[in-house]
Amino acid sequence: MLTCIAENGASRDFSVSLGSRNDPRGDMNELGSMKRFARENAAPAATAISPMTPEKEPQIMPKAPTRIAATAAEQLSPVVFYRAAEWLKGQKLANFPTLEALALQAAQQVATPVSEEDIRLVLTTIGIQEPAHWSEPTDPQAILVRELSLIMKRLGETPTPAFDRLAASHHL
Repeated sequence: MLTCIAENGASRDFSVSLGSRNDPRGDMNELGSMKRFARENAAPAATAISPMTPEKEPQIMPKAPTRIAATAAEQLSPVVFYRAAEWLKGQKLANFPTLEALALQAAQQVATPVSEEDIRLVLTTIGIQEPAHWSEPTDPQAILVRELSLIMKRLGETPTPAFDRLAASHHL
């Protein structure tokens, strides 16, 4: 059981699977519920009312400094990064169904929002590889095409052009 507390203070309990493949749709449904809860309970936007000021000529600012400032603001502080790294060292990543689920749990542990990119950076920094099931295809047709392609290669069979097109459409 995972208790999530939204930016506006609302809280809700979610059921998180520990890597069981018995009900993969249930995990996806619960993840969708988490996303809806986060969207619906975002912190209210503060609207600042500014006094009437005379209009100024528009200033054109380059986009690069804005992106640099946004990137710097999105990064974890060194203390939070260290806490996340220490916490991740003790986790069994196979128990997390997705990188997003790991990021949600990490955010709860360090009490700061943590993005999937932050988690990838922490994992790379401490030398931990992502589990294979995070990058496996979830589309049943893609899985079947991949498995059939592997079997055909092992048997030494040449796939038909139609099968090659199907495999190409699934980026295999």
